[in-house]
Formats: sequence, structure tokens, C-alpha cells
Amino acid sequence: MRKNTGCGCNGHDKCPPLPHCDFARVKTTDCFFEDITHQGDVEKDVIVGDVLVQALVEADIKLPKPAREIKQIRKNVSLKQCEAIPSSFGFEGTGVVKLFITGVVHKNIQFVEACSGFVRDFSVDVPFSCNVRVPNADVVNFVTSNKNAFDDVGEIRFIDKTGHEGDRCRFGGQTSEFFNEPIRCKLRSTEISEFDLLKDFDRFGRFNRMTEKLEILLAIRLLQTRRFDVC
Repeated sequence: MRKNTGCGCNGHDKCPPLPHCDFARVKTTDCFFEDITHQGDVEKDVIVGDVLVQALVEADIKLPKPAREIKQIRKNVSLKQCEAIPSSFGFEGTGVVKLFITGVVHKNIQFVEACSGFVRDFSVDVPFSCNVRVPNADVVNFVTSNKNAFDDVGEIRFIDKTGHEGDRCRFGGQTSEFFNEPIRCKLRSTEISEFDLLKDFDRFGRFNRMTEKLEILLAIRLLQTRRFDVC
């Protein structure tokens, strides 16, 4: 049977496990135990920083029916992405975090078409995104990993039988992976200031398009899990 060589790009948002190409033939596996517990150590969330982010958005909304008047607009904000990365850029200095934010303002618009009649209900999502520099954050620098066993640091070489060169059939190396605690975002509160412009009027004075200008304020708390010695 032929292998499936398709990309398998189904648009999933979750990070899938790394696919394997084949399995090695394992001869033996031994495991040994060593207790590295530090008595009295505890882990707890530390506030890295509290920030207020401002996002300015301009968007066009087309109503499904011509409207005579807007009765009510309800709004809810949700974050789809909030990634915090300590900056390693030279002149930034220490304690600088870059925030990558993507969110949606869900709007529920209620309007009427005439002087009398029922109220129509229309929902629309207004996406927004922004990148923010956060100075003076209480960040801990991430520890890097050495994943390449054959660079000039981690490679182990042996002399060959002639004693004149390295043995190309016997070599080794040491790699390391350090798993850092990510900086997490917690949305604490939101505030929206909105200015709407009505457009595309018909001969009855009804409109079916709105241009809105939004100021979105996001109160975000940055958290990171750290280990402490209670003693």
C-alpha cells in the first residue's frame, strides 16, 4: 500500500504531536531512579505584570435589512490569542515583554425597519489584533536547550585505530532540553468606546451600512508559575 503523501492540512488550531517516519529497532531499555526532590519547595503563580492595552479598530458592518433606527447594541470581548514573549533584542534591555494579541468583539445589533413592527436581531464579529511592548515586567529569562549533539559544544569524538584521525563509525553527544514555564495572559476587564457612522441611505431614509470606530481597552494580567523555597 502506498503511503499517504498529502500534507494533511485540515486547518486544526491545536498543536498536534510530531508525526513519526519510522521506528528504530530497540535492543534494550534500562531506567534508573534518583530522588531530586527539594523538601519545602512550592510552586505558585507570580504576577509578572498588569497592563492596560489599547486597540483602535475601524470596521464596516452591513445590515441584512435596511434599518430605520438602531435600538440597542450589546458587545462582548474575547481573546483568541495572547502570547507573551520576553524580548531578546539588544537595545530593549531586561524586563521587556512583547504581547501578541488577537481578539473578537461580538456585537448583537437590534434595529427596526419602520415606525412600527418587530425588532430585528443581527449578530456580527469584529476581529482585531495588535502587538504591544511591555516594559519593566518581572520576567525570568528563558533557559535555552542544546538540541544538536554534533555542534562544537555537545559532540563526543573518538580516536580511530591508527591514532591519526577521528573514528567516523564511533561518536556520540550530549543534548539537553529545558522546559520553561510560559507567561500566561488573564483578561481581567474590558471597556469599549464606540462611534458609529450610518451610511447608504435609501429614499425612505433607511440605512444598511455602519462604519464604526472602536477604542478597546483590555486589562490583562501576566502570570508565570515559579518555584519557591518556603524555608
